[in-house]
Amino acid sequence: AVVSTQSTGVGRLGNKINRNAHTRKILDTVERIKRQKEQIEKILSDTRVVQKEINALNGKIERSFIETDELIFRDAKHNDQCKQAYKLLANLQSEFNALVRALDDIGTINREVRDLEDMLVRESDRKVREQIAKVEGDLTTVATENKKLAAVIERKG
Repeated sequence: AVVSTQSTGVGRLGNKINRNAHTRKILDTVERIKRQKEQIEKILSDTRVVQKEINALNGKIERSFIETDELIFRDAKHNDQCKQAYKLLANLQSEFNALVRALDDIGTINREVRDLEDMLVRESDRKVREQIAKVEGDLTTVATENKKLAAVIERKG
């Protein structure tokens, strides 16, 4: 009785899966992929804009340092306070460059962390898919064994 119930249940499961459901799932997946692609394009565009702004600001700051450096250097030849200001400006520029490098490094590290998190999710999804495939294989094996048992029972019964 248990064997026939399980084999009937497995048989009904195959009948419930229809072509329309698969087609709908495929179309939904394609639509999700389109939306994701559009979002990715927008993010890439925004990233390019931000990168251009950062480069423009870095150029502006560098030009400001150069111009200020030239002005103070000219006066530093004759004035001790300007010599001190020139040294402070050089130190300020050095510290600023170190800060920019640190921010770049932080951005790189954050990007690497996101990449590793994405890899972890993909690996986890892959393992889940492998486990599902194993369970489906086990189900097929059980169904086959149930059919064999049912055949043995029918011959003996």
